[in-house]
Amino acid sequence: MSRRDEQGVVIPSGNGGASTQSGRDRARDARLKSARERRLRLDPDQLAREQRIDEAVVDVEVAWEARSEAEQAVADAEVAPAAALGRLLAERLAVKDMVRLTGLDQITVRRLRQLATATNEDDDVTAAEAADVEVA
Repeated sequence: MSRRDEQGVVIPSGNGGASTQSGRDRARDARLKSARERRLRLDPDQLAREQRIDEAVVDVEVAWEARSEAEQAVADAEVAPAAALGRLLAERLAVKDMVRLTGLDQITVRRLRQLATATNEDDDVTAAEAADVEVA
């Protein structure tokens, strides 16, 4: 047997504890939804505000994803100049000479050299791991 509340929501009755609880949860959810709808009808500006907030949040998320993609593109684009600076370093050029020859500033040259060194270390580790696998 079931009954309806003042909102017209069916509230089941009976001995089933779980079904009674889930029925109460559904009734509560329906009441919350109804209360929200009534509140928004009383204050239509609130609905417009909430939509603006939602749109701004989505704009932030989309922009942040684009920023992350751009950061990855920059990181990918720096691999080639870092490798080239590594070759200049192998020729025993000083940083100041690399700066003069490339037109890059000293900070950028040092950062790219570190990137080249880190990339080479990663390659060495990968090669060593591959050698271990081949031996095993």
